[in-house]
Amino acid sequence: MTRPVTRPRPADGWAGLAAGADELDQLVYLSNLIGREPGLVQPGGGNTSIKLGDVLLVKASGTDLRTIGRDGFARLSLPELAALGSADAMSDAEMMRFMTRCALPPDGRGPAPSVETPLHSLLPHRVIAHTHDVATMSLTNLTDATAERLVSELFRGEIVYVPYVRPGFPLARAVRGMVDRLPGGAVGLALAHHGLVVWGENPRECHTHLMVVVGRINEYLETKRRGRAVLGATPRSIPGADVRHRCAELVLPVVRGMLGSPPDGRVILHFDDDDDILTTLAAERLPALAHRGMATPEHILRAGRLPLWLDLDPSAPVDRLLDAVRTQLAQQRSEYEAYHRRHAAPEEGPLDDWAKVVLAPGLGMITASRDKRGAVTANLCYRAVLETIANAEALAGFQFIPEAEVFAFEHWPLERRKIEDQDARERASRLVPRQVAVVIGGGSGIGRAAARRFAAEGAHVVVADLDQAAADAAAREVAAEYPDRAVGMAVDVRDDASLAHLVRRTVVEFGGLDCLFYTVGQAPRFAGVTDIRRDDLQRQLDVHYLGAVLAIGATAAVMRRQHTGGSIVASVSKAALAPGAEAVAYGGSKAALLQALRVAAVELGGDGIRVNAINADQIETPMFRRFVEERAARSGVSVEAQLEAYRRRNVMGASLIPADVVADLAVLLASERFRFTTGDILTVDGGLPEAFPR
Repeated sequence: MTRPVTRPRPADGWAGLAAGADELDQLVYLSNLIGREPGLVQPGGGNTSIKLGDVLLVKASGTDLRTIGRDGFARLSLPELAALGSADAMSDAEMMRFMTRCALPPDGRGPAPSVETPLHSLLPHRVIAHTHDVATMSLTNLTDATAERLVSELFRGEIVYVPYVRPGFPLARAVRGMVDRLPGGAVGLALAHHGLVVWGENPRECHTHLMVVVGRINEYLETKRRGRAVLGATPRSIPGADVRHRCAELVLPVVRGMLGSPPDGRVILHFDDDDDILTTLAAERLPALAHRGMATPEHILRAGRLPLWLDLDPSAPVDRLLDAVRTQLAQQRSEYEAYHRRHAAPEEGPLDDWAKVVLAPGLGMITASRDKRGAVTANLCYRAVLETIANAEALAGFQFIPEAEVFAFEHWPLERRKIEDQDARERASRLVPRQVAVVIGGGSGIGRAAARRFAAEGAHVVVADLDQAAADAAAREVAAEYPDRAVGMAVDVRDDASLAHLVRRTVVEFGGLDCLFYTVGQAPRFAGVTDIRRDDLQRQLDVHYLGAVLAIGATAAVMRRQHTGGSIVASVSKAALAPGAEAVAYGGSKAALLQALRVAAVELGGDGIRVNAINADQIETPMFRRFVEERAARSGVSVEAQLEAYRRRNVMGASLIPADVVADLAVLLASERFRFTTGDILTVDGGLPEAFPR
C-alpha cells in the first residue's frame, strides 16, 4: 500500500518562528507548517484564517499554504460579514458580490478570498485551519452513521461530525446552525468527505489541536490496518524498471495525445512508478474501489472525477500495446460522455480536462495537467486518495458523495473559473502553451537563448547538451523564472544509446514532446579539399548530419504516437547554401542536413509534423567568436577587422546578431502561427545575397 503521507510533528515544530513575530506572521508560519505536509493538505488545498479586531484575514483564492506569505491573505470586514448570520439563501454570484463589498480596502484591489470565507467568518474562534488530511478523510469517507459513531467514540465531543453539504455558503449555513450547540470543549469539526476544521485562540494552539486530532486518528487507523491486506491480494507481477520505462516510452505519448486537445489544450504528464504505487495498483480489489470516487470535492478539482484504468501487457508487440491503450481510453471517454449526459444541462458541454489520473498496473500512475506542477499536484492528491481508500476499507467501507454531487462540484463555476481564466490568459499570451520542447545544443549560445524563449512562451523545456554542467546551468536559469518547466540532460548525438536515453527521459519526465530544436554545432577545421582528412569529414557528419537525422527520427516517432502533430527545427547556417573556401567538411555536413530536413518534411507532413530550417549567420555565440578568431588568424588580420569584413558583406550592415533573434524564430516556427509551413528555410544573417534561398 502507498506509504503513509503524514504523522504528527513534534511539539517543538514552532522552534523556527522568528522572535517577535506578530500574529499575521504566526498565521503564515502555521499555514506553511500545514502546507509542507501532503498528508494534511495537498498543494493548493485547505485554508487558514485569523480574526484581528474587526478584520478577518483568510487565505486568498488560488494561493498555496506551503508557500503563502503575508500578502497571501484576503482582508474582510467582520461587521460587514455578520450579515451572513441571518441569510437563509445566497447564490454563488450573490456570495461573491457580498464578499467583494466586505473586502478591505473596498477598492477591490486586494486578493479574492477563498470560497470557504463564510465558514471562517461564522465560526466565532480567532484562528481556524481547514485541512484535507488523510486521517480525517479516512474517518469520514464512510456512511454517515458509521463516521459519526467513530468520531464520537474517538473524541467525546472534542470533534463534532458534520454530514456532507456542498462547500461554500451551504456548508457555512449548516455549520452556523450548529455553533450554539457545540460542546464547550470542542476544538473542531470533522466534515463528511471534506476534511477537518480546527480552531484555537492563537496559531500555535490551533496547530496543537490539529496535530493531536490527526495523531489520535492515525493511531486508531494503525490498529485497524495492522496485518491486514485491506485492498486484497496482489496477484499481479510487477515488471522490472527497464521493462516499465521502455513500456512507458511507448504508452505515455499515446495517453498524452488522447487526454489533450491541441493546439492549446495539450497536457503535461507526470509518471510515478515508485514501489509503493506499483504494489497498490497490483491489489485485486483496487479497480472496484477506485471507481467509487475521490476523497474530497477539492480532489475532484485537482485530480478529476475518477481515475482511468489501463490493463496492459508490457510484453505485447508494440502495435497491439498501443492499440490497447487507445481502445481502453476511448471506451472510458465514452463512459465519461454518458455520465455527462446524465447530469448536464442541454447547453453544457463536456470538460476538456475530463481525466487527470490514469492507473496502469505493472506500469505506474500517470497524472495530467496543464503544466508539470499541476500534474505533480494531481499525483499527490491521488496518493492521498489511495491511502484514504485503504484506511476507510479497514474501518468499514470506502464511499464518496453521490454522482450528481460530483458533477455539481466538477462544474461549480467558482472553482471552474480558476482553471478557465488561467487557460484563457495562457492561450491569449503564449505562442507554444503546454508544448514540450527539446533543445539539443541548449547549453550555450543559440540553444540557451531558445530554451529561455520556449519557456517564456509556455513550453516545458528539456535542455540537452554534450556538456552536462552547461545543460544543468541553462535549465536552472530557466527554472528560476519558470519553476518546474525545465530540466537539463546530457546527450552525445554521436552515440545512439545516448540519443535514445534522452528521448526516453523526456517522455518519462513530461509525457511526450512537441518540438525538437536541433542547434548542435561542431567547430570546423579549416582545410581545402586537397588537405582534408577522413576523420575531419566524419566529425562534422557525425554531429551535423548523422546525429541530427537520428534525433529527428527518434523525436518524430514520439510525435507520431501522440497523434497531435509537432515541429522540428534545425539550424543549418549559411554554409548549407553558400560555399566557402576551406569549409568542405563543415559546409558539406550542413548541406546534407538541409536536404535531410526536406526529405523529413515530405515523409512527416501527413502526420502533421512540420520540418523547417533556420539559416543563421554572424550570431553572437561562443562558437562564432572562435570561428572569427580562427579566420582572422589565418588571414593575418585583427578580430575587429574580421568582424568589420563580415559586417560589410551583408546588405543591412549588421554586425554580430543577438542569439535571441534566432531563438524567437525557432519558437515562431514551432507555434500555430506557422502551422502550414514546412520544408522551408528562414534566414537570419542581415542579408547575404549569395545565401539567399531562392
